[in-house]
Amino acid sequence: MIFPITGLMNEAQSARWLLEHFHPEGLRCPKCDSTRRRIFRETQTSRLTVYRCLDCEGTYNLYSGTVFEKKHLRPSQVVLLLRGVVKGESSISLVEELGLSRTTVHELRKELQANARVLQPETPLADEHTETDEMFQNAGEKGERHTDPENPPRRRANKRRGHGTYDNDRPPIVGTVGRESARVRLRVVKHTDGETLVPHVHRYTVGEATVYTDEWRAYERVGRGRETVRHGLKEWARDDDGDGIR
Repeated sequence: MIFPITGLMNEAQSARWLLEHFHPEGLRCPKCDSTRRRIFRETQTSRLTVYRCLDCEGTYNLYSGTVFEKKHLRPSQVVLLLRGVVKGESSISLVEELGLSRTTVHELRKELQANARVLQPETPLADEHTETDEMFQNAGEKGERHTDPENPPRRRANKRRGHGTYDNDRPPIVGTVGRESARVRLRVVKHTDGETLVPHVHRYTVGEATVYTDEWRAYERVGRGRETVRHGLKEWARDDDGDGIR
């Protein structure tokens, strides 16, 4: 069942949310940075107010300066598209639920993901206690023709044992999180060997930090004040401070 969820959302509230996140310092003319403006017209499809700058005579709206510029999406469609991309929903579901074309969803998704990669912070976490772990994302080559018998399509769900790699269509994602700040550094990597994981930990933690990992041998050369949980002994978490919470 497909729900017409854009029809259930308030467009004015969606526009206010977008204004807060797209233009946190207030809507300004993208050409001259002026806030002096007058209402010029309203767009026919997205129903956005278009403003005329009183200083440079340029026109702009809520989407100006974003990947949604010149896209005819209503504010509710933009909000739900952003939500769907962040949650990892399939493009097919977004097309059906938002009433958009597959090309529009695909192109916007690629632009959003490209911007997210560029804007990822590179600074180390300042936390005294950090945790690092890996996950493996099934991916790759679905819907593509495979003429090489030595390179068949991946199996559904790709339930291969062991650590994933780019080569077996299970690219690893390494994450380091700060316990105090709850901030995260996530990176897609090729492998989960020591040559990959140790530099990742050193790059995104400070020298005096205690690093919590599992017992995977690639972390043995991390140094720092390393502590481990032992998955091999069915230990998934440890309550070192005895507070019964974490």
